[in-house]
Amino acid sequence: MSRRDDRAGTFELLARLPQQFVALGKAEYENAKREIGAKLKRSGIGLLAIVVALFFLFFALAAFLTAAIAGLSVVWPVWLSALVVGVGLLALAAAAIFAGIALIKRGVPVPEDTIDRVEGDLEALSEVRFNASAHMPQHGEKGNWR
Repeated sequence: MSRRDDRAGTFELLARLPQQFVALGKAEYENAKREIGAKLKRSGIGLLAIVVALFFLFFALAAFLTAAIAGLSVVWPVWLSALVVGVGLLALAAAAIFAGIALIKRGVPVPEDTIDRVEGDLEALSEVRFNASAHMPQHGEKGNWR
């Protein structure tokens, strides 16, 4: 086998380029799917744990509310003690909603690793294009062509 058969020529390399772009795109798509899936799985498990905790918290809260209303009814009328406890619960619910919204916004599953790799690929591509145009032989100058 000659030396020329061991290396691909320019036209052969250029012919392979679209297939390589497609293969790279498919690989990055699969990486993004896998990364988002892992993040969503972790979020789902965390959400399930919160739902279970809320189930038990609901009944504990009912017991504590009954105790708070009974305790305040010693000093105030029953209707006023129930009203004070209800307003306190609305304030706690509003705080929990705002905290939940902040946590959801922070936990949006973005495939950061895949985005970084694609940005690196695009940088490498721009360097190749820049280097190829910077080293092109001028008219009358001999180039290093195979």
